[in-house]
Amino acid sequence: MKRQVRIWTAGILAGFISEAFMGLIFTSQAIKGLLYNPKLQSEKFIEITSSREVSLPTTIIGMILLSGIHSWLFSILHESIPGQTKLKQGLFFGFMIWLVYWLFQEWFVYHTMLGEPILLTLLELAILLAGSLIEGIIISFLVSGINHKTIKA
Repeated sequence: MKRQVRIWTAGILAGFISEAFMGLIFTSQAIKGLLYNPKLQSEKFIEITSSREVSLPTTIIGMILLSGIHSWLFSILHESIPGQTKLKQGLFFGFMIWLVYWLFQEWFVYHTMLGEPILLTLLELAILLAGSLIEGIIISFLVSGINHKTIKA
């Protein structure tokens, strides 16, 4: 039981820190000025993303809880994740999170469906990659030290 609590705590902490980092970047004047500039951004993107059906705190809480799931997955996949150090495993795992979740979302929702220009999509993807790497590194450092059970045949 202690092990599971540590795994979920690591994920929630990693999610909180990575979401705070991305929130600071995305709400900065410079980035917001680019992403919501009508001369650069698609009209549909601005219309849809500037009004939310679900509150921002609810969305962020969901993302932090999703990081708990990421931590649980790391604890299961830990031994098969490439890298000889916690840092390298964390970077690889963060990159996997980015590939599986953010790349898909940005490409198919924002670029393809909402018509976000490719350069703005790439800007968002770069920020999201940094946040994912932070999440992966924190999870790796906190979860790698937890004793893992060896399953015998």
